[in-house]
Amino acid sequence: MRIKLLSAFAIASTIFFIACHSTSQQASGSPKPLSDRERDGLVGNVKAVLTDDVIIGEQNGQQIETQQASSTSIYDESGKRTTQTPFRITMPGGYAIIEHDLMFNPQARRQKIEESISNGGGKWVKNYDDGGYLTEGVRYDAGGKQIESLSVSYEFDSAGNWIKRATRRKNQTSSAQFSDVSNRRIIYFGAPPPAGLIRKIRVSETFQPKSPIPSNEENLAIGRALFNQKCASCHGDNGKSQTPFAAVMPIRPKDLTGEEVRALGEGEIYSAISNGVEPSGMPAFKGRVTDEALWQIALYAQRLSRDPSVTGAADAQNAIASSSTKPAQPPRPPPAVQRYQFRGKVISVERELRQVTVEHEEIKGYMGAMTMPFPLNDKKALSRI
Repeated sequence: MRIKLLSAFAIASTIFFIACHSTSQQASGSPKPLSDRERDGLVGNVKAVLTDDVIIGEQNGQQIETQQASSTSIYDESGKRTTQTPFRITMPGGYAIIEHDLMFNPQARRQKIEESISNGGGKWVKNYDDGGYLTEGVRYDAGGKQIESLSVSYEFDSAGNWIKRATRRKNQTSSAQFSDVSNRRIIYFGAPPPAGLIRKIRVSETFQPKSPIPSNEENLAIGRALFNQKCASCHGDNGKSQTPFAAVMPIRPKDLTGEEVRALGEGEIYSAISNGVEPSGMPAFKGRVTDEALWQIALYAQRLSRDPSVTGAADAQNAIASSSTKPAQPPRPPPAVQRYQFRGKVISVERELRQVTVEHEEIKGYMGAMTMPFPLNDKKALSRI
């Protein structure tokens, strides 16, 4: 049985709620309230967005993706958000929820804004462009010393929505520099289906690349983690392509456990992952991760297509050990549940999504102070907020 842990731990929270209620009517002639879609900084008749936040690191002199967190947002035609998944990264035993910064402020178009950091942590000075998108920022400590800077660049589609955002950060107190990239796949209402035929996945009847690494326990375990980071938003962690985003895609992603994919060789799967499958929307990962990582994903996807039970944490240990050169190991026990109490303020409530966004203080031993969404499945607690 697979044990999936939300945030990798169960967090018991003690939250001090601050709620504001207003019964005033919208004033005559006042601006029309923004829809969820507009508050998310989207332009036009957007139906769904898949966002991947990627951390870029260096390995053997090559800039590659070292971590990825993905989230899906789906809207109805009025712009109301009907589905939103938290940004999560793969961790041993489950997933961890992390924060995503919209870097969008519709009230700050063409402005320089100062934002205080809680608990006397200084301030940010941020510049926004004509569209309300953050372009650069400088962070100062409580004494006014500059300690961090960032710059942000964007690539936009024809509708005016960004599809790639690159952020570069520099720590002024050390030589450390960091960069991350966010990629967005956007689906619009009424958009015509992609033109052209989907390229056949089968590369050649006579020649197939062979994996330079063995299909052993270690490589399959790494491949599983990479698959859940890079591929699960569309294909699902079970490979059946039953995710919310897959359901609204013009061309449904392949069921990896189906007969067509099950018949593919490891080289064909590797080529599809490396080069992408157009015009289905499957991106090419060649150059984004190492060649070894591409093979690890391919080997895991092939094993998943033929034995779906490898998605289970304990089952995977048994299933992949048979192909390993190492002696089979007994299944690992699930990670122990850890609980943390924290204080915070609820700043928004989305009852239909059973989600609250909390501005919280530091959670000692777990994470620093930040504002982020938390799932809240307790209906009684949700109704009281």
